[in-house]
Amino acid sequence: MSGPDLDLMPALARAVDEDALVVHFQPEVDLASGAVVGMEALVRWQHPQRGLLWPADFLSVADRAGLLPALGWDVLRRGAKELASWRSLPALADGSPRQLWVNVSASQLLEVDFIPRVAALIAELDLAPDTLGLELSEETLATGSRHAPALMEELRSVGVALGLDDFGSWYSALGMLGELPITTVKLDQAYVRGVGSDLEDDSIVSSVIALAHAHGVRVVAEGVESWSEGARLCELGCDRAVGYLFSGPQIADHARLMLAHGAGWTAPAQRRSRPSG
Repeated sequence: MSGPDLDLMPALARAVDEDALVVHFQPEVDLASGAVVGMEALVRWQHPQRGLLWPADFLSVADRAGLLPALGWDVLRRGAKELASWRSLPALADGSPRQLWVNVSASQLLEVDFIPRVAALIAELDLAPDTLGLELSEETLATGSRHAPALMEELRSVGVALGLDDFGSWYSALGMLGELPITTVKLDQAYVRGVGSDLEDDSIVSSVIALAHAHGVRVVAEGVESWSEGARLCELGCDRAVGYLFSGPQIADHARLMLAHGAGWTAPAQRRSRPSG
């Protein structure tokens, strides 16, 4: 880690301690209806000299300084409070609840009091089951592999939805579908880039979707940037998508408007069936 990065540590510690971080929200869109059915919570840091910093600019610093658990909890708490405010929005046409997804690191997951704190937060805000979702990367699961399945079962028992982030980025991915209590897989954008133009990628994506659906797991494509990508994913049976085709990350007020009015996406006429729930 370079000297300038190390210089960020004291300021980042103060930012975490003083609730100076910012949470933005990126829409998750139902590919069949165009409805914005949820959001991903994304942390930003408004640095006093360097301006708005993205996670790539400071998460490695947070990890080195041992700040990831505190930073992650701050994002989770802020996001959950925003999720609670969505109860005032008009209901989705199919009656399903909107979801908020928050990334969780291995250091958070393995904290002794993490699950009780999550349960208390859900109770405090009276969040409906499966509206708060936690995203875990395959790398995170590998880091805490011995304890991860039991911890995930506990999280499901307190009403948390679970997503496997960047699915397909590790060779162990497919085997996890039937072994872990996940509700969603987030398809890695490396596969999204090739859909519609690469038959091999189409085949891989189609197989992942079929396997996920066979286990009752929803599939969300990450990093969708073009209409052709969205259309092909829809044709292949993908359930939901996130990406700049629909919107970049938004401040909370703008995110609520998108939740209420949709993303302006029109799906192709034909698509396969998908799991409910």
